[in-house]
Amino acid sequence: MHEPTPTVAFSCDDLSPRTNIDKLKELLRIIDRFDAKGTFFVIPKSHDAWNSCGSLIKILKDVQTCGHEIGLHGLSHLPFETANPFPGLNLGFWLIRDKVTRGLRIFNERLEVNPKGFRAPYHHYSKSLLKALDDLHFLYDSSKMPVTSVLLSYAPPLRAMWLLRKRTPIGSRIFHPFNLKLLEIPITQEYTWYNLRIEVDWFAAFFKNSIPKLQEGCLVVNSHIGALTNHGLGILKKLFLCVKDAGLSTLPLQEVAEKIRRFQTAKAYYY
Repeated sequence: MHEPTPTVAFSCDDLSPRTNIDKLKELLRIIDRFDAKGTFFVIPKSHDAWNSCGSLIKILKDVQTCGHEIGLHGLSHLPFETANPFPGLNLGFWLIRDKVTRGLRIFNERLEVNPKGFRAPYHHYSKSLLKALDDLHFLYDSSKMPVTSVLLSYAPPLRAMWLLRKRTPIGSRIFHPFNLKLLEIPITQEYTWYNLRIEVDWFAAFFKNSIPKLQEGCLVVNSHIGALTNHGLGILKKLFLCVKDAGLSTLPLQEVAEKIRRFQTAKAYYY
């Protein structure tokens, strides 16, 4: 049995009943054109929010049929919904678990989806959140970002400078937090969060130079549906072309987690 080969995992956040269907269709066309697979983190919002979203529900069901993954992205995507960045003010385990459970119930009833992956709104996560996900039998969480401050991650120039300092490709270090069964799959880099045009060009150069040299691990690339303007979609074409030319596979995060668990390469990690 061989060790897992290098993998690129594309993910997209913030799909919800408010998502522009035409933009989503265009994103899916680009992904399918390069025979890639991705993970789409969807915000449940509420039961009533899906009443007039029959077309979107059909698309999301088709997404799964085509081999992509639907993950849970909180409940209503409010700040501090699943964690509080201020020490000593974090939400309790049962309150967080209740919110995640409500999101799962909406997914099950409206989308007929039982998600195995979670990404916290605004990347606000805590020990209580991870324990709640573990208790609800999620396979993995993918909320952790490479920069120390989540607030800095929202500033495109700072993200770009951080990335430009990296001369070698970065593979996410997948681990079991706090000895939980849950896997943590950190986001390698966020690159289309309402970005500057020059930043997108820098990312394009990084992917072109780095992906062919990827030796191990999983390069987890994150984007947001609202940020995928025409230029943002253009960078995705370059990304998937680089991946294809390098002969690497693109997998949904759930398949990455299942592969890691099968090879038992992840270790407990405290942070």
